[in-house]
Amino acid sequence: MSTGERSEARRRAVAVGPGVCHALGLTMLVITEWVRADLKDATSMASHGYLKGMIEFAGSLADTDWYKPAVDLYDNVSFGEPRAALWAAVIMALVVRLNRYGPQEAQQLLSWVAAGYCLLATLALLPYLAAPGAGVILVLALCGGVVNVATR
Repeated sequence: MSTGERSEARRRAVAVGPGVCHALGLTMLVITEWVRADLKDATSMASHGYLKGMIEFAGSLADTDWYKPAVDLYDNVSFGEPRAALWAAVIMALVVRLNRYGPQEAQQLLSWVAAGYCLLATLALLPYLAAPGAGVILVLALCGGVVNVATR
């Protein structure tokens, strides 16, 4: 395999491998920022019907053995700034995907680190998926499209 073929194979591995996690991270970022902005302008929490779904979903997840450790790990890994860390991971993932000609090893490492954090954030922020309801599929599709376009 020539050097050019190896580079193309590595680029494709970065494009396909962690791309799903990057799309999930971007999806969670979009949803959490939407909920945050929506609640910021709220005068009454009762006017937001999705809050009940989020609370119920969080309650059902709290009964599992894996959710609390995932949330604790997410809080510890983000150094108390989960919102900023998720922004950083998503931006890092998109920058790595947009930079086709950067150093392959460094880009792969950054891509996998961002993917790991995005996956952890997705697990920890699962209750937010109740906010858009069935619209989560549209948000995920749009975010997957953004990640795909950034890879080309």
